[in-house]
Amino acid sequence: MDTQNLPNNSAKRLLEILLKINYAQTLISSNANFLTGSPRFIDVFCKSLNIEENIEAEPEIYYYHFTKLFILIESIENDIQKLPLLKTNLYIKTIQEIRKWISITNYYIAWYDVNEHLKNPESLGFQMLDNCAIDLGEKEVSINQEQLNELKDNIQSLLEKIIESDISQPLKSLLREKLIELRKVVEDYQFYGADGIKKIAEESLGALIINHTEVESEKDKKPVQDFFKLLKDVLDIAIKTKQFLPEGIGETLQNILPPG
Repeated sequence: MDTQNLPNNSAKRLLEILLKINYAQTLISSNANFLTGSPRFIDVFCKSLNIEENIEAEPEIYYYHFTKLFILIESIENDIQKLPLLKTNLYIKTIQEIRKWISITNYYIAWYDVNEHLKNPESLGFQMLDNCAIDLGEKEVSINQEQLNELKDNIQSLLEKIIESDISQPLKSLLREKLIELRKVVEDYQFYGADGIKKIAEESLGALIINHTEVESEKDKKPVQDFFKLLKDVLDIAIKTKQFLPEGIGETLQNILPPG
């Protein structure tokens, strides 16, 4: 199933993740070390996300990553509520079925069984998600891998600079916390999307406004200036164009940012 021409929204992201899991099954099944039967759902899920930890020994790692799927499903459910009632009811039923089949209670079953259900004419999991993505329309910005990699590099570089800087400890802790949160949603873009990145950037801006006294005394220092610039760059990417920045944010950035 080709998702390239689908509008960018939460349903498309879930569909792409499920298709990626399906592709991971092919890789595992073709591996000479895999001898009999169909790989378990937990195995193909971890393979698709490049999770290499020992899930048997540390299952909490799996739960941590698996929870992101349900965060995405909740986003889809929220988006679906904005559709006409008949379509809302249709898609909610489909999403509930998908939630049931990828629940933690099923994570040791064979992916073949999950996949067959998603392709079943009665549930049409994959096809329904494709239709849902079309009906939801273009709801979010698409951020390409090159932009995501650049954001991750910039966040990591700034994080190191802030840790080594001479800014006050309270402000250093705040900036470090917000950069780690931002790095997390950028790394997990497929689950959180551009809106998730935008939300963390806006929350970071709000935290700086709340702590304006601490910020004001340190705002001329380069790491702090770089942090504001990073926030602005993130918002420009996640919202695509400056004129679509949330009302008041442009002025707020202008007032808080040091000159230059």
